[in-house]
Amino acid sequence: MTAWGQTMEPPVIELVYGRVNYPVGRNALVLEDPTNALPYADVEARPELFKPMTQETLNVGPSASTFWLKMRVVSKTETEWFLHVKAPFLQQVDLFESAQPSYDNTINYITNVGSALPYHDRPVLSNQTILPLHLVRKDTATIYLRVRSNSIVRVPLEISTLQHIYENSQKTDIGHGFYYGLIAALIIYNLFVFISIRERTYLYYVFYIFFVALNIGYSKGLFLQFIVPHFPQANHSNYTGSLAFVFALLFTNSFLNTRHYCPRLRKLGWLIVVSCVGVVGLSLVGNLLQGFQLSWLTVGFFLIYSNVVGFTVLKQGFKPARYYLMGFTALLAGIFIFMMKDMAVFPENWFTEGAYQIGSGLEAIILSFALANKLNTFKREKERTQAEALAQATIFSQQLIGSQESERKRVAAELHDSLGQSLGMVKNKVLMIKRDTAKPELRDKQLRDLEEMVTEAIQEVRNISYNLRPLHLELLGITQSLHSLLEDVIETGLIELETDIQNFDNILSKSNEMNVFRIVQECFNNILKHAQATAARIRITKTDAMIAIRIEDNGVGMQPASTGKGGFGMIVIRERLNILNGQIEVRENKPSGTIIQIQIPF
Repeated sequence: MTAWGQTMEPPVIELVYGRVNYPVGRNALVLEDPTNALPYADVEARPELFKPMTQETLNVGPSASTFWLKMRVVSKTETEWFLHVKAPFLQQVDLFESAQPSYDNTINYITNVGSALPYHDRPVLSNQTILPLHLVRKDTATIYLRVRSNSIVRVPLEISTLQHIYENSQKTDIGHGFYYGLIAALIIYNLFVFISIRERTYLYYVFYIFFVALNIGYSKGLFLQFIVPHFPQANHSNYTGSLAFVFALLFTNSFLNTRHYCPRLRKLGWLIVVSCVGVVGLSLVGNLLQGFQLSWLTVGFFLIYSNVVGFTVLKQGFKPARYYLMGFTALLAGIFIFMMKDMAVFPENWFTEGAYQIGSGLEAIILSFALANKLNTFKREKERTQAEALAQATIFSQQLIGSQESERKRVAAELHDSLGQSLGMVKNKVLMIKRDTAKPELRDKQLRDLEEMVTEAIQEVRNISYNLRPLHLELLGITQSLHSLLEDVIETGLIELETDIQNFDNILSKSNEMNVFRIVQECFNNILKHAQATAARIRITKTDAMIAIRIEDNGVGMQPASTGKGGFGMIVIRERLNILNGQIEVRENKPSGTIIQIQIPF
């Protein structure tokens, strides 16, 4: 080799008996072709373009350039040798050999492989890139290797026997088998869980780890071998990685319930979807490298998003979020180590090479445990909610029975004290009329008095019946019935009442109209009995799909406990609103009093 700046030749790699593997390392020269246009003849004719290797493995990160590697090899054995390129994701790998078995005879061999070509076109059918070397014993061969990538340019090279390559791949194959067996088991288990409980979080998890496994398969050459052997155009991490991130986002939002815990942060997550769409779009139009670089930015953005959302939800008391954070931390740590290895920041060894796979496997296990923990958490919460609902239902039943007994006592008292007395007086009048039959002028007066008593008795019966069930509702409709109810409130003289009620007759069923009537009636009963108010206002408006009722007063207001489950009256209101699929909001009125806002869909 000569001084820098002059024509140089790489050192000769001697293949001798007793050895089966030779790392190429710095025994090669390198040439970068940014134009991607240099033909083999020009490269062979201009050795001065080559420079010595400064790395044990050519590793320049993402690059659109074509790189040429030049080696000189002499075989001193009859063994068949192969060039092993331990980067199955390289888009283009072309091997040019020049051998001269005799003085006047030169033979050139050209072998083309790479992830952009169909799998069955490979000279050695393996997920790894293996190229046969046509070496003539004791003859020095010059080898040129042209590589190009649409992601990372990393070219680890070794010259080995085929037996050595396959023997050393056994540990890797066992690792792949263990990893994909684990992923398959978790997918099947969580699919069964999804089918059983119909919780979409499990489905998102299944698709997420499935596409992560495919993405790892791309970097190991397994995706081309088993999934798209005849369609290499789809063989790129941009597609599998983007789908993995989309389902990772869906899983994150569903598992952490971001709609409830952090709705604003949830909106930022959709930028990840936009980024993934951009990656796929760039890839489909042929800009695979630019799409790959954008996917790296997506990794960084998802790292920030997942951690911020995870810690936010965890602070609000959702304990399964800690398992989520552990799982994604394991994955992203593995991706980071793997990427740093690809960028030649970390050394290349079994750990850095398998970091992505290790992190993914740990994440899949932790997240599966997290899903089980979440299921148990929800089960305990459901049991506690059911117990509370049962206790509340018992209390409600007791209060309902008490209310029914009170109502019966009230009706009995009214019948006895009012109607009973009236009928007693009627009976006495009848007896007096029978006694005074000989006195026509006195009998006529007694008949007039009897008529008035019967009229009053009839009115009392109507009043009692109206309190039990307002007939106005069926005869006049809900709007007029409410007006009648509110007129009765005004006639009490206890409060000043302002009304603004839009007509909403024939919108609800009769049973639902009764529920609305009773809700308004209960609200004003509470105002008259407990609010100590001097003024109140009711406004009922109708939209295309909603009836809105707003009742406000200037009373003492409701205690904080009353705005929750409240007393029996508030419980009855909420029960009726549940039947109507309605909602109620109770809040403080400024400067004093209460505002009740009710919305009823139709």
